[in-house]
Amino acid sequence: MRLFGKKKKKQMSQEEVLKTMEGLRKTLEDIDKRGNLLQNKAQNELQQALQRKKVGDRSGALICLKRKKMYESEVAKLEGSRMNLEQQLFAIEGASMNKNIFDSLKTGNQVLKDVHGEIKIEDVDRLKDDMEEQQDLLQEMNEAISQPIGILSTMDEDELMDELDQLEAKEYEKDMLEAQAGPALQNRNNVIQREPVPAQQVSAANDLDELYNQMQMS
Repeated sequence: MRLFGKKKKKQMSQEEVLKTMEGLRKTLEDIDKRGNLLQNKAQNELQQALQRKKVGDRSGALICLKRKKMYESEVAKLEGSRMNLEQQLFAIEGASMNKNIFDSLKTGNQVLKDVHGEIKIEDVDRLKDDMEEQQDLLQEMNEAISQPIGILSTMDEDELMDELDQLEAKEYEKDMLEAQAGPALQNRNNVIQREPVPAQQVSAANDLDELYNQMQMS
């Protein structure tokens, strides 16, 4: 008599489960081989029965038919056993898959627990606050660095814009004056080009041409 209850049965390892399934598959293969052999024997007995009947051996034909029925009966039993083994193998494969899935989920859950066990919500809150503080400090530093220094910090932007407007107005006025003076200057050039050559200059040019011609003839 046991004082502390029944002894806990040792669970099968994954290797043992795989070995069991392999044994079931081997048994199914053996059943298929024996079934094929018996079917061939039954077919042979049928052929023997037909031949004996042709030669008038009625009793021999009946014996062959009885053997045929015996083989066919054994094949039917093997088919029933085969079906039971297939169902058992299918169930074990499903159970093994479920166990693998369960073990994977269990392992993953334990990993999550271990990871979360190293992290406290207070630490997360402190880290978040520290990150926000550092971001605010970075923003303040960027604004401070980007501020102008020296003479640039004392310049009035409104005064600079007024000065820019005045310069723009002067440039516009200069462009307008140049546009208006252009046609007048062109007309003046045309007048200068159209003035007639003085008569004295024409007479002097003719005298030079005549003198040149006389020198060529002499």
